Amino acid sequence: MNKILLCLLLVIASYAMTPTLVAQDSDRHTVKLSPQIRVMEREQKVPTIRLEMIQHFLNRPRLITPEELENAGYIIANAKQTIFATQDSQIYVNGLDSGTLGSQYIIVRLGQAYLSPFEDEEDEVLAYEAVYLGEAQLIVADEPATLKITAAEREIKNHDRLLPVEAHGFQEDFRLHSPTTLQDAYIIAVVNEILTIGKYQIVVINKGLDDGIERSHLLSVYKKGRLVKESVFDEDVILPKRRVGTLLVFRVFERVSYALVLEASTPINILDMVTVP
Repeated sequence: MNKILLCLLLVIASYAMTPTLVAQDSDRHTVKLSPQIRVMEREQKVPTIRLEMIQHFLNRPRLITPEELENAGYIIANAKQTIFATQDSQIYVNGLDSGTLGSQYIIVRLGQAYLSPFEDEEDEVLAYEAVYLGEAQLIVADEPATLKITAAEREIKNHDRLLPVEAHGFQEDFRLHSPTTLQDAYIIAVVNEILTIGKYQIVVINKGLDDGIERSHLLSVYKKGRLVKESVFDEDVILPKRRVGTLLVFRVFERVSYALVLEASTPINILDMVTVP
């Protein structure tokens, strides 16, 4: 089973529709690796992608579900009565869970809504982007609760949400595999909301734990076949779909997942299809 380590840079690419492993050196020269016999320890890990590409997405909850949103605490004021709160400010929060004194929370702001790609579910929110703002510690458990901001990357204001700090282990290596089946999967968003998607950018797909998606899944991206009119019989013909990229799933939520674009032969777009390789 393939294993990849977030360390040096090796890239899974595709030439003539055949998976190929290529390496990039620090001068960005590309070297094709030909098949050869190589003795390796059983547990030796193969380096793949730089950790900094996805590390913020691994140790912070970048998504929040509609159910989590309903139960999340929200800021109603700060002790200094200013528009924005910063590090060391005290904030007052309603709707906080029954945490104990000293409990840690992260502060987030709702970003873009990730919607179902299907017309009959076009208004259904699968999840919201949770933009990380900072962290806070509970100092008075009451309603409203009082917390002290212990870290702030951005200005914090009323209506920003608080979520409990997740305790989960971080694994540096990925065991590459693919799902046996995958239906009705699409790219539904791209981080930073850029128009076209390329190599090493992060996308959101509309499948998650509920659909059998797992961390380390490798997936293929396809463009739908275009509708053209052939001139001999004057008929409409749908062209075959085209494979245009490869995704690595690196974080999975209930109904959506984050994936890194490992390879893109042409620009990828939102609503491109995602399938089993």
